[in-house]
Amino acid sequence: MKKIIFSVICIILFCDFIACSEIKETEREVPVIFDTDLGNDVDDIMALQMLYNYENKGKINIVGITISKSNPYTIQYIDAYNRFNKKYDIPIGYVYDGQNKDDGKYLRQTLDTMIDGKKILYPNLSISDSLPQAYILQRRLLSEQPDSSVIFIVVGPDTNIKRLLESRSDQYSDLNGVELVRKKVKLLVVMGGNFDIPSRNFPEWNIIQDIQASRVMFANWPTKIVASGYEVGQKILFPHQSILKDFPEAYKNPLCVSYKLFEKMPYDRQTWDLTAVLYATNQKSNFFDISESGYISVDEKGNSQFSPSKKGKHYYLSIKDDQIPNTLGELIYSVTGRNK
Repeated sequence: MKKIIFSVICIILFCDFIACSEIKETEREVPVIFDTDLGNDVDDIMALQMLYNYENKGKINIVGITISKSNPYTIQYIDAYNRFNKKYDIPIGYVYDGQNKDDGKYLRQTLDTMIDGKKILYPNLSISDSLPQAYILQRRLLSEQPDSSVIFIVVGPDTNIKRLLESRSDQYSDLNGVELVRKKVKLLVVMGGNFDIPSRNFPEWNIIQDIQASRVMFANWPTKIVASGYEVGQKILFPHQSILKDFPEAYKNPLCVSYKLFEKMPYDRQTWDLTAVLYATNQKSNFFDISESGYISVDEKGNSQFSPSKKGKHYYLSIKDDQIPNTLGELIYSVTGRNK
């Protein structure tokens, strides 16, 4: 009788252990690495704000931000914007010899903005602080995460991704770049490409900034890739009314100030980078349709092409007209942090 009771207790304890393990697995914050060219377009800031808000809700953990724009003001802006959002400990990596070296329309201008006699952004970091190369920081961050756990979100030129894939073993890992990605990364979501009418010879902007990097990425990345192409964000316009009304003290909020500096108000901006973040953080929702599996390739002119294949690990997003209202609503909620 004692043996039977003991066996029953062991079974109960084992089941409780399994249940707890499953709960911990589902509730674990997903580690995210965000690779951005913030400064070229205002949608990068909005995408970053989405990530902050999802982290505040316990959905993700922003383990690092890597910069694919070679402008030192991007470092100051991201550091200061992190601090504005009380995100003091997010590591930042920088591409020292990448694309897009210009100041853009709002980086320096927002950093210099004074309202009510005070600056609205206060950076602690600058180019003089010797930030790590972006791909080296990515190697370090990957080495620190559980296997098959990391989601990469890439919303600019793919320069850092190429360098990561081509990297060799170092002090952080004995694995080369491809092996390290294969071991640690669950999913790469990239804003890039054009899959609506590929034959119209319309290469997407992020791709053509570093065509060779994009070709290397799609050819060599060893885990699942989901691309949000130009045509998806082009169909979904973020309303300027939300910028004006949905942020506390919007007149001095750095995101709102940058939005106004980027173009003359009022204007509704395309949501290219936001769609990549939305899918990466809400993969099981019905905000988008997703293609069958296949292979994405990029030609020498930067045109993207999708070839269906059951063996492929590449997919691309699309959106129907009747999905747009719900998807736009979620984008507004996730950027502003409002409750539904």
